[in-house]
Amino acid sequence: MMRKKIMLKISALIFLLFFVSSQLCFADDTIRNNANIAPEAGNIPDILENANVDINARSAILVDTAKWQTLYAKNANEKLHISTANKIMTTLIVIEKVNLYDKVTISKEASDAEGSILHLEAGEKYSVEDLLYALMLKSANDAANALAEYTAGDVEKFVQMMNAKAQELKLNDTVFNNPTGLYDEKQYTTASDLSVLMKYALSNPTFNNIFSTPIKLWFYSDSSTVLKSQNKLFWSYNGTDGGKLGYNEKDKQSLISTATKNNRRLMAIVLESSEETVYTDAETLLEYGFTNFKSGILVSKGQILKRQQVGDKTINLVSGESVYYIYPIGSDYIKSINIKVVDEITLPVTKSNPLGVATYVLADDTTINVNLYSDTEIYPPQSMKSRFLNTLMENKDILYLIAGLLVLEVLVIIFNIIRAIRRKFVARKQN
Repeated sequence: MMRKKIMLKISALIFLLFFVSSQLCFADDTIRNNANIAPEAGNIPDILENANVDINARSAILVDTAKWQTLYAKNANEKLHISTANKIMTTLIVIEKVNLYDKVTISKEASDAEGSILHLEAGEKYSVEDLLYALMLKSANDAANALAEYTAGDVEKFVQMMNAKAQELKLNDTVFNNPTGLYDEKQYTTASDLSVLMKYALSNPTFNNIFSTPIKLWFYSDSSTVLKSQNKLFWSYNGTDGGKLGYNEKDKQSLISTATKNNRRLMAIVLESSEETVYTDAETLLEYGFTNFKSGILVSKGQILKRQQVGDKTINLVSGESVYYIYPIGSDYIKSINIKVVDEITLPVTKSNPLGVATYVLADDTTINVNLYSDTEIYPPQSMKSRFLNTLMENKDILYLIAGLLVLEVLVIIFNIIRAIRRKFVARKQN
């Protein structure tokens, strides 16, 4: 009698699970349609060489760092000798290769460096981190050579590392011949390559911290001094949060400076400007970017970008997140939109697996890819057996309950068998 009751309970649970599963499968087939269709591309403004931007620099580029969009460019591919590029690449390689807290002993060769120096004496020891600040804030060539020697063994091997990194980053118009940036006719770079290098550099938190530091206390063995960034915009342009000035000739100065306003960080690269105009050129570019461009939404989360047929059903392909971009005020800045869906959509279709990509190309040729997802889920028809098994796996608490009841039933059967055997044994013994 007890066994029959247990089996009836199990049968009732199985029927309940099967019924609930059927209702859930029908509910999943409902397709929601509550988003907007993506807008069409508009006119493309000609802003990269804008006549309203009046700067003295021979070459320049202005970038919004959110998606690294170019907002302005002037002779950005012209090859120039820019000492700042050497300092930045040297800093990056050292950060990536050695421990910041290691102690570096200054060699006689490093202490004899020419140009801008911090007058480090041979035999003195400084941390890698301190020497990096000296390199970036004061353009200290003795610090640059000491770091190069410590990192690679000698300066020549370090220069090989610099050029290998340039190739890795696809800086096709950049060649280094020393870690200091002292003039050498064989080395050069461009504003475009510097933009790529800075994109990589600013993604490194350690580099960004050093680049963003205006003042640092420096300790010699018997005295101390203050290292002050050569980027005067730290103290004259509101929002400045990074910078590096460098030059080989006073009338050909170069500056890389960043500033943040209203949660937007812009970077101005000004190459070969005069001593009188290098900072005003950078300010002009930054002000142009903040005044004439704004941040806006490119695609909203859940926005329908395409409708796609899957078997006898139509699904909406939507953006999985809201995507923002920078555009000039009064224009959408979009050059083209291309949507590519996977060649074959097979079941099951879920909301978590991308089914295509919408590629937006902006006026500056920045490419923004937006992954597309189905806004509904479609599953292949299931047999009664597979639906039952899937339901059990999705409702593990009930599965454990059924398993427990089955174990209990087995124990009851075993107990009854043992009891029956025992009775027979007792009956035989009495006979």
